[in-house]
Amino acid sequence: MSVQVKQRRDTAQFLSTYVGAAGELLVDSTAWRLQVHDGVTPGGHAVALASDAPSLQSVAGLGVMTTYDAVNRVAVKSAAALFDHTGAGVQLKVNKAGAADTASLLYQTGYSGRAEAGLCGDDRFHLKTSADGASWVDGLVQRTLCVLAGGDVNSASSGAGADHDHTLSLSLPAGFLSAGQALRVTAALRLATGAAPPTLVTKLKLGAATLAAHAPAAPAASLANQQMCVTWTLQALDPPGAASGLECAVVAASAGLGAQASQNALAMPVSAATNGGLTLRVATLWGAAAPGVEARLSQLVVEALN
Repeated sequence: MSVQVKQRRDTAQFLSTYVGAAGELLVDSTAWRLQVHDGVTPGGHAVALASDAPSLQSVAGLGVMTTYDAVNRVAVKSAAALFDHTGAGVQLKVNKAGAADTASLLYQTGYSGRAEAGLCGDDRFHLKTSADGASWVDGLVQRTLCVLAGGDVNSASSGAGADHDHTLSLSLPAGFLSAGQALRVTAALRLATGAAPPTLVTKLKLGAATLAAHAPAAPAASLANQQMCVTWTLQALDPPGAASGLECAVVAASAGLGAQASQNALAMPVSAATNGGLTLRVATLWGAAAPGVEARLSQLVVEALN
């Protein structure tokens, strides 16, 4: 048969002034919690209930084996830290408010920065180093924005008409083309031509604005899926806005596209809206009908130069 043991108990009002013997245990029958007495303190020392444990939601900070502060709201002093999965993958997310802010991992020696990896002041990935924690040098900056392949065909069988905007394209976020930002765009074209191919114009577009267009040039005759390419450099002259200045030059064009393909026939700078999301794309335009004549944009490469 079990033995029932009861502790002395009374109301909170009575126990608040009661001085128990050292080591005496009493039960507060108002709050139903245990009091431990030391022979001196009125009311003794209340033992916390499980419900008294603070919630970890919206706490001011958390320090593990160290103290957090107003900047380092979570501080951990440990030989290692583990973020484990719960059955599949796991992500460690570092979020920032805007493109000009920083979201990175900072590596320090004696609390002085020596290396940093992440989105440092823009939305490109940086890996930079410092000898003193004050002056920084970029060792690696994300350059290639996209490499796309397998585009569509602009056939000359229907004759001269509107621009053919090829499907390979790159979407640029609002404000990406800040003042001084430079891009290199390379378009690989696969051409098929007859004995007397019509003229071909290749254009670079940003949204509704045409940034580059060479004078109509006649590709080489009798090509059978011959790979050609055009490379442009593009630079923003102004901060993002509804009518920002952009400068675009043709760096090189394959000889098979005609000599004039290496010249931009448009006056510079070109005005374009860069404060909203835009699409960078390549367009081609045949000058006349020619059955069997085709231009396929087979590859588009966009690189950031700074």
